[in-house]
Amino acid sequence: MNKPLKPRRRPSQSRAWMTSVAIQDAFVISLIENGYESVSMRDIANLAGVGLGTLYLYFPNKESIAAVTIRRWLRQLAREIDRVAGSERLPTLRERAHALVAADLAVIYARLPAWRALMELERRITEPELYRQMYRHFVQVVADCFAGAIDWPAGRDAQPVAFLAFSLLCSATRDALLVLDEMPAQAQWEPALQASIWAGITQALGNPALPA
Repeated sequence: MNKPLKPRRRPSQSRAWMTSVAIQDAFVISLIENGYESVSMRDIANLAGVGLGTLYLYFPNKESIAAVTIRRWLRQLAREIDRVAGSERLPTLRERAHALVAADLAVIYARLPAWRALMELERRITEPELYRQMYRHFVQVVADCFAGAIDWPAGRDAQPVAFLAFSLLCSATRDALLVLDEMPAQAQWEPALQASIWAGITQALGNPALPA
């Protein structure tokens, strides 16, 4: 029988939400320091500053904590992409495409060890349907950002172009986290990714009127 991955208690009140976040943050610390197999509920409780009984009121097991933590981190990343790349201060498609890359890398490089550990764990424990749902969520965020550009082609569906752009970015960053011992320097990698993704967007659109 599969272990339950949903939290026992939904953090509807601010104090409960803060406790849930503290537990998740403690899980990330333990994950980085000890590896997933060695993470224990007692260690998480100690790091979070809660009793073991309280921990079990919120989560039935570490698998549940892991699943909720991964989703929270990814949704925070999606919100940051939306905030930056969808800003009205960035009116053109090229500006938004470049901001997409910059926002993604800024979040990941700010906490590289944590993202590396969580992305490795995501590949191991996330159910395929949940992974697809999260991926579609990111694509929708990017599509909305692109469609809001002043030079987006009228009547053109943004979903296929957004899928291409996010797939290029996702494979570059997530695969690098999983494969490379050391990530490329952000200052050099960011413009290279921006150029590559912009080239893919312009080719996908096939519109010579867009800025090169």
